[in-house]
Amino acid sequence: MSSSLNVSISGKLLYLFSEIVRKTYQFRISGLENLRPAQESKKPVILTSWHGMTMMVLGLIHKQMDVSKFSVIVPDDERGDVLSVFASRLGVEPIKVNLSGDPTFGAGRRLLRLLKRIKGGNNFLIHPDGPSGPAYKVKPGLSFIAQKTGVPILPLGCYCRKAYHVNRWDRYTLPLPFSKINIQLGSLITIPADLQDLRQINREIEDILNGLTFQASATYYLD
Repeated sequence: MSSSLNVSISGKLLYLFSEIVRKTYQFRISGLENLRPAQESKKPVILTSWHGMTMMVLGLIHKQMDVSKFSVIVPDDERGDVLSVFASRLGVEPIKVNLSGDPTFGAGRRLLRLLKRIKGGNNFLIHPDGPSGPAYKVKPGLSFIAQKTGVPILPLGCYCRKAYHVNRWDRYTLPLPFSKINIQLGSLITIPADLQDLRQINREIEDILNGLTFQASATYYLD
């Protein structure tokens, strides 16, 4: 079986699995008032959470946002090929970008394409500790993109008790069918265009994401 066929089958199977189980989930979403201003003004936002929460974040996107107006970064490798198929089936635009310091013209061109999509009105999902960790550490890509586009960041935390956790760096969470999922949205974060040093804001975003994740887990048991 060819590599391209393997990629296509893997991406489609991942999509089918996510769609089947997603429809069985019970979502409890707090902090939606933080999303409303962007929705009412029809302006884009940059959603961000820790990498291991991706499957849970998709529930928020499906329930509260226009999936067709979303762009996502996928790794520029074979795993990214599978995720591109998965994202396309979801109706999300995948853009392969290497944010790890790749100096090539192609990488810069893809990043420029992403910035144009966001400025043009597409929402964007990025996990700042991805694609390979370290876990719970914000890399520069998130704040760079937010500053260059002028689009606010919407941080969120997620929690699900009944889930399978993949044994890897991010403890990737795959909620089991019929699980309850808690999602906690934070306040919008806008990065000033004239801010020279983004390291402090990156540390603040780390604290915010960890706090929202704790909130999501703490309120899970209150219902």
